[in-house]
Amino acid sequence: MYVLGINQHHDSAAALVRDGRIVAFVEEERISRVKHDGTFPGKAIQQCLAMEGITLGDVDHVAYFWQARKEVQHALGHFVRHLPATLAVFRNDAGTYDGRASGLTATLRSGGVQQHSDDYNVGGALLLHLKRSLTMKKVVCDAVGHTGPVKFQVHLVDHHISHAASAYLLSPFERAAVITWDGIGSDGTSTYLAVGEGDRIRDVRRVKFPHSLGALYACVTSYLGFHPTRDEGKVMGLAAYGEPTHVEAMKELVHLLPDGRYELDLSWFRHHATGKHQMAPKFLERFGPPRPRTRDAVPQHYADIAYGLQATLEEAGLHVARWLQQHTGETNLVTAGGVALNSVMNGRIFLETPFEEFFAQPAAADDGSALGAAVQVAVTQGAPRPTGGYIFLGPSYSEAEMDKALADAGLAYERTDDITDTTARALADGKIVGWFQDRMECGPRALGNRSILADPRGKDTKDRLNEKVKHREPFRPFAPSCLVERAGEYFASGYPSPVMLLVFDVLEHQRERVPAITHADGTARVQTVSAADNPRYHRMISRFEELTGVPMVVNTSFNDNEEPIVCTPAEAVSCYLRTDMDALALGPFWTQK
Repeated sequence: MYVLGINQHHDSAAALVRDGRIVAFVEEERISRVKHDGTFPGKAIQQCLAMEGITLGDVDHVAYFWQARKEVQHALGHFVRHLPATLAVFRNDAGTYDGRASGLTATLRSGGVQQHSDDYNVGGALLLHLKRSLTMKKVVCDAVGHTGPVKFQVHLVDHHISHAASAYLLSPFERAAVITWDGIGSDGTSTYLAVGEGDRIRDVRRVKFPHSLGALYACVTSYLGFHPTRDEGKVMGLAAYGEPTHVEAMKELVHLLPDGRYELDLSWFRHHATGKHQMAPKFLERFGPPRPRTRDAVPQHYADIAYGLQATLEEAGLHVARWLQQHTGETNLVTAGGVALNSVMNGRIFLETPFEEFFAQPAAADDGSALGAAVQVAVTQGAPRPTGGYIFLGPSYSEAEMDKALADAGLAYERTDDITDTTARALADGKIVGWFQDRMECGPRALGNRSILADPRGKDTKDRLNEKVKHREPFRPFAPSCLVERAGEYFASGYPSPVMLLVFDVLEHQRERVPAITHADGTARVQTVSAADNPRYHRMISRFEELTGVPMVVNTSFNDNEEPIVCTPAEAVSCYLRTDMDALALGPFWTQK
């Protein structure tokens, strides 16, 4: 039985499950080369089918991550409840962007193409989602150019159930508490609390929009001069440079209520009125004008606001998680949704609540809801819960394809006897190396198969990577890939963190030894690497440790700024040539400048 999972809005993706086993998962951006591509994932679907060697005619079920009829019902109720403020939606402004957003007809015809995060008409978006859900069979066939017969049944899956399934059903737990949190789901849910038992997920509570921690973070992200729904990770990194000047004031935005509940104080916001990522005049009067969207250095004032925002989110997250643990008695926690990418919050929840075990899959945001929808439908159709790999699910390429990419670029290169030894030696010598191996990882973080690597001991490594290789803001940190068996010697917790979704303190006596991975606040977003999960990467880091005594390397995604992570050998070679990487390990092949 084949189940094809699909999501679209932002970070579109497709997943393919065969008899309960995940055989492919690909984000549309990796194929289209459009960062955070929100168009229908036709290219990703084609890639998944090609990897399995089947056609759309072989698919038994299509699982879509959204229930548009419930969305329309919630939207109409929300509009009435918040009158007259919601009349502002008819102005169709563009949030904090200049000009006006696309109109109703343009949005309906757009297919998801936007000039920026707030470039849509709310009514047009509702109609587009409804039309898509009602014509899903035709939409899928047209997207891949399939003209033959099909047998698949379409399932429209609740958005937060898709998130929950992506976390719980992939986890190793037979029981767990479940938290999913994001901006808004198809029925208006923004935070979903549940319990997983066996192969079932049981509702505990739903918090509905506009009371949304995802909206809170996205709206302030926009105020800070970044792009909402895509740059929240930058704000999390910026917060480490802030001071607690505005923490008490920012706490006024979220009221923490008894029994783990919370509400946003809507007097600070406009998202509930306009459908866009905006703060209210009250916020601007208190905190000043929005920061312009620019690559200029961020003034301290805005770093302080980022600090206050991050602190507010963490306290709200801890409040919710503590109640859920007390209410359910569960000691295992799984989480998903865009807010679950906030690895600083995750680290605090793991360390500061009674939960003893933690699980998140790497594509925690909307891309992973394609995977969750597919797994949820597969299980309800009688398939077993997935076991095995959930990280490296993308395409791989042959040595012949890698050889051709290097030759076509006119590079001098060699086939090494041991690429792990060659790479480790280059890193120990201070070189920055592109590392391209095996199947592509899923999610927004490079996890050791499409990575740019460096020596964590270098005091100038972070600045070199940001300025010369990644071409991005200087405040952004870099993560370590650390041998799982040695992590406890360097970080406040040695708990396995294979998908880089937990932040821990770097132990104070180790910080001078690994300055390139130690953020301004003394923390690191840790990836632990085991021989079972990624044997080649583990061997390379182990060899680096033999050479240097340090059991980790700097790991950042193999891409230039505002570019998706490379997928193919040719893309890897192109990125290597236009940046200041020193060398490239492409499968077994080695080239250096």
